[in-house]
Amino acid sequence: MINKVKHIDLQYFGDIELFSALIKQTNVFYLPDVRYKKSLHLNRTCLIGANGPLLLAVPLLGGRDHRQLAKDVQITYSDPWQKIQWKSIQSAYRKAPWFDEYAPDLEILFQLREKFLLDLNLKTMEWAIKKLKFKLDILADTELKSYIRAVEKSLSNADKCEPVFPPYQQVFSDRHGFVPNLSILDLLFCEGPSAKIYLEQIQYS
Repeated sequence: MINKVKHIDLQYFGDIELFSALIKQTNVFYLPDVRYKKSLHLNRTCLIGANGPLLLAVPLLGGRDHRQLAKDVQITYSDPWQKIQWKSIQSAYRKAPWFDEYAPDLEILFQLREKFLLDLNLKTMEWAIKKLKFKLDILADTELKSYIRAVEKSLSNADKCEPVFPPYQQVFSDRHGFVPNLSILDLLFCEGPSAKIYLEQIQYS
């Protein structure tokens, strides 16, 4: 039986809450033709380092001033942000139990030079889905008029449930305690193949 299709915002190495919502899906859709929303911070992901939260952000052409469609938002490579981010990840997670397992394939993503943020985010989502062994397709939906009213109605009527994240052993938990809902990278580095089981255990209250 095919599960109900959902629409998602493509995140840069999406957070744990996003992936927990994808477990029972077979298809999800993203919207390339909607206006880019700065408030969603789709060019950022958060990890944890020795000194606390480690925020990784993809620099965008034009900085914060974006009134474009999501599919038109471009990345700038004026600074070597990919090398800096990869070094930060290595520094923070090289002692994580599953870092060596995922590092070779992950490093390749930090060598890509995608022109558009949407394309990069799609690559990071697909990478994580492959590592989690989800049977899930991410597809573009360009038929906006056919579903917008239904989406708005479902959002307005939706129960405001909050996820409860069970603690797992993080690299710097001795310093910072357990930090919930980080990037999916944190969960993969720390839990490895058990990451999928963890996602299935997340409850909503």
